[in-house]
Amino acid sequence: MVEGAVIAARVRRTLARPGPGLARMLGNEVAKGLLSLWGNRTTLVPELAVLVAYYILVQFLIGGGRLVQALFAPTLLGFASYALAYIVTLKMVAGTLEEMNAGTLEQAHLSPLPAWMLSLGRLGAAMIEAAGLTAVVGAGLILALAIHLAYRWDALLPVALTILDVAGFGLLLGGLALRVASIGAILHVIQSVVFLLNGSIVPVSLYPGWLQVVARLSPTTLGVEVTRSILVQGQSLATLWSDHILVWLLVHSAAMLVVGGAVYQWNIRRALREGRLRPR
Repeated sequence: MVEGAVIAARVRRTLARPGPGLARMLGNEVAKGLLSLWGNRTTLVPELAVLVAYYILVQFLIGGGRLVQALFAPTLLGFASYALAYIVTLKMVAGTLEEMNAGTLEQAHLSPLPAWMLSLGRLGAAMIEAAGLTAVVGAGLILALAIHLAYRWDALLPVALTILDVAGFGLLLGGLALRVASIGAILHVIQSVVFLLNGSIVPVSLYPGWLQVVARLSPTTLGVEVTRSILVQGQSLATLWSDHILVWLLVHSAAMLVVGGAVYQWNIRRALREGRLRPR
């Protein structure tokens, strides 16, 4: 008891003075998550193979039974964003449920570390894995299919905002996993909707007006549109800002991150109070 109190006091002092100590604790949580993922590294090769095969299959479908070179670049950006969101949401939901059923989720939240730090550690590990797999798949497809993109530094801004958008989306679904028993089935439906609406198959501008509004409210769609405008159509950030689409991407990413984080933390605290983090 005394040792636990001493550790808790040290943690509170570290949190009161943000600096290297706080960064080290957060880094330790991310590293713990990555070590857990590395323990299941045998699943990485099948994940890569499925993503590549899925992209090629989609190209055959939208190309009418053949591969159309002109469709590669516009659809790759949407598919890459979908893959990022797919892996992050899957890891957040599946990881949360696995730890809950194993009884380790409740134990972890009985530590002196605050719930937000534990959730950021879990999210950070999922984001690193998803970004790495997506980068490998994207680079491999670009080289194998000779996909041409206008590589520009200003595209890093919408890419970063899309990553934040996906992070908030992952937290949102991870929080729902603590409350909704059928989250597995719901997750696959939501992932399919994201894939259909974010520009992985056809540009959002080709949808009916009402469906364009729905599509742009879903995760990754605005990020795909802005990134595609820069890397495929050659537009500038200034033009996209004046057209307000970059503004809406910024607002959407910030809102998704805030809402997702709030939902995850609220459900964690409620589950701790009600004793629902243990195996069901």
